[in-house]
Amino acid sequence: MFGFLTPQARDHPDPLLTPKTASAWLRQLPTLDVIGRQQQVMRAFDGMRQSRKVPDLQRVAAIEFLDAALAADRRQLTKQYVETIDSATRLAERIWQAVHEMVQGFIFAYQASLEQALSQGVNPRWKAGIPLLFSRLIHYYGTDAKLRVFRYERWIPAKWMELHKFYLRAQELGVERVPAALAGAGPNAPQWTAEQEYLFALLVHQLNTGNLSPAELDWGCAQLRAWSRRLMLDAVPRSPEGFFVDVAGRSGLVRRTGNDSGSMLRYVDTTPLADQLERAIQALRQAEVTDRGPAGPINQQRVAILEKVRPAVSPNLNADLRRDPRIAMTVPARVRVGLGRICRDLAAKDVNELGFETAGGAEQIEVYAVAGGPRGKVRATNEHDSLAASISSFSDPMWQVKDRSVAGLRIAASGGIGQSLALGAIVAVRQSDVTGWILGVVRRLNKVSNDEVEAGVSIIAEQVVPVQLHAKRDPREDLAGFVVDGIDLSTIGARFDGLYLPPPSRPDKPLTVKTLIVPTSEYAEGRSVILTTGRSVYTVALRHLVEQRAEWSWAAIQIVGKTPREV
Repeated sequence: MFGFLTPQARDHPDPLLTPKTASAWLRQLPTLDVIGRQQQVMRAFDGMRQSRKVPDLQRVAAIEFLDAALAADRRQLTKQYVETIDSATRLAERIWQAVHEMVQGFIFAYQASLEQALSQGVNPRWKAGIPLLFSRLIHYYGTDAKLRVFRYERWIPAKWMELHKFYLRAQELGVERVPAALAGAGPNAPQWTAEQEYLFALLVHQLNTGNLSPAELDWGCAQLRAWSRRLMLDAVPRSPEGFFVDVAGRSGLVRRTGNDSGSMLRYVDTTPLADQLERAIQALRQAEVTDRGPAGPINQQRVAILEKVRPAVSPNLNADLRRDPRIAMTVPARVRVGLGRICRDLAAKDVNELGFETAGGAEQIEVYAVAGGPRGKVRATNEHDSLAASISSFSDPMWQVKDRSVAGLRIAASGGIGQSLALGAIVAVRQSDVTGWILGVVRRLNKVSNDEVEAGVSIIAEQVVPVQLHAKRDPREDLAGFVVDGIDLSTIGARFDGLYLPPPSRPDKPLTVKTLIVPTSEYAEGRSVILTTGRSVYTVALRHLVEQRAEWSWAAIQIVGKTPREV
C-alpha cells in the first residue's frame, strides 16, 4: 500500500546505479518486446555517457549484471536476424541495428569501467575485476566482428588498432590469460580469458570469405568459439605453418609465408582447431550414413558449412581452391540483379541481342541437348578502339569484370551501387567484349568498403530466354471454349515471368535437361504451368529442383502438351 513512496524502476533516473536498481529496473521492462527492451537499455547507456560520471564498483557490478541478464536477448535477436534476412529484409535490418547498438553500448560501458579500474590499480577490489573487464570488452569487439561478417563488411584500420591496443595492455599487465566469468552467468558458465576472446575475434574475420550465409556463419562461429579455446598466441612460432598477427598493425590474421618476423608479431598454430573440425566432419558424415531420418539433411548442411570454413582456418593450404584457371582483366560490364529485373530488362531486347541463336528458325523452347553449347563470342580487338570508347558504349560504367574463367566471373562495383548484392542472388552480366548476356549466381561476396563491392559469380547459363508463364487451373464454365490466339482462357491463371535455360546449361557439370527459373513462390514439384512463345502454347510440368533460394527456384521441366498459336 505504500508503493507510491518507492519510485517505479522504469522511471529511475539512473538504473545502472547498483546491481539491485538494475535488477528492479529490468523486471519492469517489457518481457516480450526484445527490441523495445534493448532500446530502454540504450537509453540507460546514453544517460551514463551524458552524465560523465566516473564509474564506481557498484556501477561496474550493475553493468556486469545487465550483461549476463541480456545474454538470452542477444541470442534471440541473432536467431531472428538470420531467420529473416532472406524473407523480411527491413525487419532483419532493424534487428541487426538493435544488436549493433547494444554491442556498442556495452563496448562504451566496459571501456569506461576499465579505464577507471586501471587508474585504481593499487586498490585490490578494483584489481581483482580487471581480467573480467578486459575479457568482456574484447568479447564485444568479437561480437561486433560477427555482426560485420554477417553483412560481408570489413573493419576499418582504426577498429583493428583499438582491439590490438586492449590486448597489448592486458598482456603488459600479465592478465591476458587469467580466466574470468560474469557472476550472473551461472555456476557452470565457462570462463574466458582476454587472449581467448581476442583470438576468437581474429578468427571470426577469417570467416568473411563471402561464401557463407548469415545462418551458416552463425552456426560456424558457434563451433569455432568452442574449438578456439585451446589456441594460444606465441611470440615465437611453434611451427612453420599457421597464422600471425601484428599487434601494432592495422589488420588481423595473416597466413605465414616464412618471411614474417618482428617483435610485435604474435603467432598462432591452428592445428588443434583444424583437427577438431576434421573430427566433426567425419562424425557428421558417419551420422549421415546411419541416420536416414530428418537429421540427415541437417548433417549434410553442417558438413557443407565446415568444408567452407576449413580452408579459412587450416594452418596450411595444400591446393589451389580455384578449379579453373582465371584470367585477370578490367572489362566494363552491365549487371542486372534479381529475377524480376532480369526478366524485365532482357525481355525488352530482341533474341539476337540476347546472344541466343535459333537453329533453322526453330523456337527457343525447342532447343535440344547437344554436346557443348555455343559460348558467347569475344569481340575482335579494334586497334583504333580505346578504353574511353569502350566505357562510353555502356550505360553502367561502375560495373567491371575483374577476372573470369570457364565457370565463373569476379565482378566489382563502385559508387555504392552493389551494396544490395546478397549471397545466392541471381545476376545477369553482359561484358563489353563478349556478345550476349550470361546468367549466374553470387557464390562469394566481399564488401571492400561502403562504396566498393566484389562478388564471385558462378555461371549457370550462357543462353537465357525470358518467358511468360501462367498458372494452369481447372477450366472455368463461364469461359469454357473461349479461345484467344490459340489459348483456352478458361485454363489461364495468374501471370508471372521466368527464365528458360536451354540445355546444356551450367559450364560446370552441365545439365542436359530443359530447365526454368521461376519465383520460389510459384514453384511446387509437379505443378503445371502454361508457357507461351511466339508460335506455340506449352503445358509444362515443374520437376525436381536444381537449386532454390528465397527469391528464385531453378527446376527441371517436362513438356506435357503443346498447341500452336493462331497467327
